[in-house]
Amino acid sequence: MKKRYRKARPALAVMLAVTLFLGGTGAARVVYATSSAQSKKSQAEKDLNAVNNKIDKLEDQKEELQGEINATNEELVNLLVDVGILEGEIAQNEDRLEQITADLKQAKKDEKKQYKMMKKRIKFMYENGDTAMISSILESQSMADLVNRVEYVNEVYEYDRDLLEAYKETRQKVQELKAQAEDEKKELAAAKDTLDQQKQQLETTMASLKSQKADADQQIADAQELAGKYQQTIAEQNKIIKEAEENARRIAQQKAQQQAQQQAQQQAKQNVQKDSASGNSSTATASTSTGNLNPKKATNVSGSAVVNYALQFVGKPYVWGGKDPNTGADCSGFTSYVYGHFGISIPSYSGAQRSCGKEVSYSNAQPGDLICYAGHVAIYMGNGQIVHAKGTAYGIVAYDSATYKTIISVRRVL
Repeated sequence: MKKRYRKARPALAVMLAVTLFLGGTGAARVVYATSSAQSKKSQAEKDLNAVNNKIDKLEDQKEELQGEINATNEELVNLLVDVGILEGEIAQNEDRLEQITADLKQAKKDEKKQYKMMKKRIKFMYENGDTAMISSILESQSMADLVNRVEYVNEVYEYDRDLLEAYKETRQKVQELKAQAEDEKKELAAAKDTLDQQKQQLETTMASLKSQKADADQQIADAQELAGKYQQTIAEQNKIIKEAEENARRIAQQKAQQQAQQQAQQQAKQNVQKDSASGNSSTATASTSTGNLNPKKATNVSGSAVVNYALQFVGKPYVWGGKDPNTGADCSGFTSYVYGHFGISIPSYSGAQRSCGKEVSYSNAQPGDLICYAGHVAIYMGNGQIVHAKGTAYGIVAYDSATYKTIISVRRVL
């Protein structure tokens, strides 16, 4: 504003001089044109400053939205990775369940076959009594032959009994494996459903953020277009002001020449005044211008204390969405409860827990660290073992291998 004010002063002086010397309609028109242009220019500059401020705010809003879009996109990518891992585990579980079903079917066939054989033996013994066995023994040719035949009869009985027991045991084991695999299938499907819901929510959030960003882009474009119009107005008014100043100077020079010819006596006085003004104007004021991640713990909480506290809940039930292991908790509810006991607050959602604390290489994992899987979390005990709320078929268990599933991240929250 100071710069514009300094520019306006010579124009104002010229206009005053023209008004004093001329006093005619030409001078009035020059003064009016310059004043009008200056007023329009000032208003355009104010409007331009307001638009530029609006653009700055919109740019800040756009930058914030882009940051949210980037964070949401990163979370969505991690979620998609989890979904891919879970889908792989579901496929492996289905293959294992298919094989177990086939084994169970074969075990049933073998048991049925063995049962038929046993029925034939029993029927034969019932119809013939023990005479066949006795005859076989009495027909022995020597003592050694007698001993061998007796041993053979005993071995037949023992073989039948052991074989039947083995098939029963195998069938029971296969049935248990099938029930376990079916339970794991349900848990994996439930975890995938949860991730799918979260994926849908993130995609909705992403669409909303992109829509807001697009709206901000449009507002910025509209504001920039308006700013361009204001700049054009300022340039046009500057041109008008410059032309008016040049006209005013030309008129003043013409009038000065007329006065010089008509009033020779005043010329000397005018020259003195001009010299004085020139001397003043020449006075100026000088201006001066002057590869392995192993972060340190952030708390004094002992990792072994965390593990020992977690172990007291082993045997408690697994409850989907549960937050208290005393009455039943899921994996993330269990971990957040244990860390909360030591004053460490972490989210109760397994995906969010992956961003807690600091990243740790698995080779540097220490007791009390958080092990993150796709849709699951556990507490590291040390020696490659974990304690966690494993599932409805297991409850809260300990001493499982930390690598029993694909490890996504290890976090140090202590």
